[in-house]
Amino acid sequence: MGFRTEIQRSWNNLPKSARGFLKEWVLPLGLAVVVAFLFRTTIASPRHIPTGSMVPTIKIGEFIFVKMYSYDLHIPFTRHKWIHRNDPQRGDIVVFEYPNDRSKDFIKRVIGIPGDIVEVRNKRVWLNGTALRLDPIEDTDTLLDAGKEYHPDHMSLFREHLGDRSYIVAHSHLRAPRNAGPIEVPEGSFFVIGDNRDDSSDSREWGVVPRDYLLGQGSFIWFSFDRRNFPFLRWNRFFTTLR
Repeated sequence: MGFRTEIQRSWNNLPKSARGFLKEWVLPLGLAVVVAFLFRTTIASPRHIPTGSMVPTIKIGEFIFVKMYSYDLHIPFTRHKWIHRNDPQRGDIVVFEYPNDRSKDFIKRVIGIPGDIVEVRNKRVWLNGTALRLDPIEDTDTLLDAGKEYHPDHMSLFREHLGDRSYIVAHSHLRAPRNAGPIEVPEGSFFVIGDNRDDSSDSREWGVVPRDYLLGQGSFIWFSFDRRNFPFLRWNRFFTTLR
């Protein structure tokens, strides 16, 4: 009671202009900051994608929202898990702490879940002994829009089918196949690969992702900026759902 009285006395001793400034600006701004951090750590977190490992699904310079509640509820203002909700499914785009340096966040696509046997051979993904179906796609605009290094003379696009999910992946004509496995995904872990199959640091290189390292699921692109090409904004990419 004495503490509250002291606070009240201190407040009353402030000049009227100072009290007005605090009430009209400082307190609302502080509340807005708290709400923003609460939203970011528990609901949705905006992320910038600086690399091309998920081209053509996510292009360099795009900003996405990550659903932080997809797999776990987090303790507000932290990355610590509070309630386990769901586990990733094959085909999900996930954001996670890089296993070799947990201060860095990576984004990739889940290919294998616990118990799966994954192999990558001659640019084809094999899951539990069956090669995933690849359908060639003729879409030069998608590659050209990603940057000059993704010219159709250098890369090809395919629609990869994973169960009832499908998505587009890119294969380079200039790089040798990056083979891996077969690897049995252990309990509590996931095998992840970038959609840009020949330019991605992923489970083929450093192994599986532990379940505890997951942060959330990629939701949609909310801003797409291309600093190399005028007018710099990819308007057609705004609010694109990630699949």
